[in-house]
Amino acid sequence: MAHVYVGQVENLEEAITDLQSAYDSMESGCQTQITLVEDKLAETQQEAYNSAQLFETAMESEVEAGQYLAKSNERLAAVHDQLSSAYSSLSTCEASGSYDIDGNYEPPNCSFEEASVATAESAVADAECAVTAAEEVLEAAKDYRMQVDKRNDMARQCFDMAVQLTETVQVECAVRLASAATQLETGKVRLNSAKTALKAYFDTHPPAAEFYSWLKWAPNTNKPVTIKELHSRLNLSVEQQRYYFEYLADRDPAFRARVRDYRSQLEAANGAAERHAVQLKIRKNLSGYCGEKIVEQALSPLGYKVDTQSRTTFDDGRFTKTDLIIEDLKVPVILGRGEGMSAPVGGAIAIEVKCGRASYLYSQKDHMVFQSGGHQEANAAMTICSRDVKDLTPEQEEELREALRRAGSPLIGMLPTKDEIDKACWDIVTGSNTNKGGKHEN
Repeated sequence: MAHVYVGQVENLEEAITDLQSAYDSMESGCQTQITLVEDKLAETQQEAYNSAQLFETAMESEVEAGQYLAKSNERLAAVHDQLSSAYSSLSTCEASGSYDIDGNYEPPNCSFEEASVATAESAVADAECAVTAAEEVLEAAKDYRMQVDKRNDMARQCFDMAVQLTETVQVECAVRLASAATQLETGKVRLNSAKTALKAYFDTHPPAAEFYSWLKWAPNTNKPVTIKELHSRLNLSVEQQRYYFEYLADRDPAFRARVRDYRSQLEAANGAAERHAVQLKIRKNLSGYCGEKIVEQALSPLGYKVDTQSRTTFDDGRFTKTDLIIEDLKVPVILGRGEGMSAPVGGAIAIEVKCGRASYLYSQKDHMVFQSGGHQEANAAMTICSRDVKDLTPEQEEELREALRRAGSPLIGMLPTKDEIDKACWDIVTGSNTNKGGKHEN
């Protein structure tokens, strides 16, 4: 029966969440852009109205200036006529002189006519100044009207552009949002289909359902977590390991990159010897990484914060990196009796992970003791190793456990054996995982 895997469903959920976020962001962005262009449209519309009003006022001013100039010219013509009449009257007066009885010439009295000429000349001068002033006013009115006319044209053009831009933005946003909404709805349909397929798969594959339950585990906040609970979380069966590594291949980019790299090395291997060399690399490097990931996945639900990058530097300059620190615990954790064997709600647990055969674990005693120095800030600490520790002699096992007890990081051998993890890693690299119907390769 066709089915999907947990990691694939989570990838799809994540993709749909991202799509929903992108849609929401797009919707918000579109609304922002629409608001901006509508505001700009309102501005340009107001400017177009203001410019039209200014143009009408300028036209009226120009007409009034023209009318005033015409009246000024009429006034100038009238006073010129008055001046001509005054000149004529003065000439007539000056020609009206007479002689007395003795024959002496007696000039006429033309003071009135002379005064009339002077008045008319003054009126002409004033009228000419008025015409000049009116011409200047009319010229200024024409220049202003031309400037306002240009502004009016530009304002209309800007308004037309703003109308077009607003329509474009509204249409473009509507089209893009509709497309995104369709994609989002399609994604939701696919997710529901995938969840249905996954549920059907769980119904017919109890081990897969059991793995899913392990993956989604959350501690009971009303009950302390003890060694018994830790054992059930860390003691994965061979099949559950394979399910988990499939999950990592879907969800962990770093793990997926490693698997891809090892597959490339296997494809490039020339002969059994080179292929075996790649297998040794997988056992040495990938298995340890997977052991740490098992512990992280199994125990990280205990707290609200997980730190895999904590580094402690000692007074002598040496340093150690702690594999895992779980902080802000949701529930109390009790590892045993005595000081440093429990952590309260809100506290922290420091964890070192060692995956290897018995001889390797024993050889790492001093190093594990050194690493426990990075656990001092936590309320409790432990060193989790593979069950291979049981293959030591009773004396060696007790020696190792005692050393780590004294160091404040008691040894807990609950991880699957090194051989089990090695094989699960080899299967995921070679694609011979029985969970997907393939064959194992040793």
